[in-house]
Amino acid sequence: MSEGLRLRMEFRGPELPLVRALVEEASLRARLSASARGAFGQAASEIATDAAARGADPGVVELRLGDSELRCEVTYGAAVPPRGRPDGHGPRLAESLIAGIGAPARIDVRDTPCGTSVTLSAPLPGPVRTPPVTAPPAR
Repeated sequence: MSEGLRLRMEFRGPELPLVRALVEEASLRARLSASARGAFGQAASEIATDAAARGADPGVVELRLGDSELRCEVTYGAAVPPRGRPDGHGPRLAESLIAGIGAPARIDVRDTPCGTSVTLSAPLPGPVRTPPVTAPPAR
């Protein structure tokens, strides 16, 4: 299966529950385990929430499915937290959640000329193998 875009969505604060639901649905369709789905969805939600809290309107979330991984990229402008508001814990929480999925899972944070890009990656499970079906002997 070649890499393909599964979702591209602009979001603001009120759409955060939808972002989480769509990431979790993509994780389910990619056959991630229940624990990996929960961690991946929560990590994406933490990054998107951090973007919205910084006032970075709109943020963009993209989900891509590759041969061996599900990737979620959240990009947002170079906004800074409003004065008097402490920095969020979203990126640190996301990093911890992604680390809990296992060694191939990762988080990549990059500053770009237009803001910040955070990519979460989770490995896809191996192919489902079932034993061959044999017909019972004829009587």
